[in-house]
Amino acid sequence: MISDSVSAIILAGGQSRRMQREKSLLPVNGRTLIESVIAQIGPHFDEIIISAVAKEKFAFLNLPIIEDEMPDQGPLMAIMSGLRVSAHAVNFILACDIPFIHIPFMQEILSLAKAHDIVVPRYRDGKFEPLFAAYNRGIIPVIEKQIKRGDRKISHLFPVCRTKFVAMDEQRWFRNLNILKEYHDYLRQNKTKLP
Repeated sequence: MISDSVSAIILAGGQSRRMQREKSLLPVNGRTLIESVIAQIGPHFDEIIISAVAKEKFAFLNLPIIEDEMPDQGPLMAIMSGLRVSAHAVNFILACDIPFIHIPFMQEILSLAKAHDIVVPRYRDGKFEPLFAAYNRGIIPVIEKQIKRGDRKISHLFPVCRTKFVAMDEQRWFRNLNILKEYHDYLRQNKTKLP
């Protein structure tokens, strides 16, 4: 276990428009994609929360499921809603569509989290991976103010919080499955049967 004082919050409330189906429930190695994510991170957290639009869709996971305080407001609202119910100050936020998780990199992010409000991977070109990052529950008031202004961009939190960036460019394992081609490519590369 990484720490008994860290929660994981898996964001599964997206509309999967580009995938044209519920990507969190796509089959991967005999289980759904979200079950695969949970199986990988499960041993490392004493609390895992699912952020979703419809609770009943994920009831089979037997995990706490929270819905966004206001629907259709994007991942920043989901992050805030998850932080509110978390049992711990430090939280690892990740998307449900990451088929393989490199645990040592996750551990690296979390090792920096107690000294910072946010720890987020950043590429050399300036792009971020804000849905594979650590967030402290103490930033809830900052998120509230930003949302009240109508600003839903996660990266706008970074300049106003104690944010630590970690290099992402060498993390070749990282991928999101956003479209069917990416999903099928992943299955082929990992010698998994197409459904």
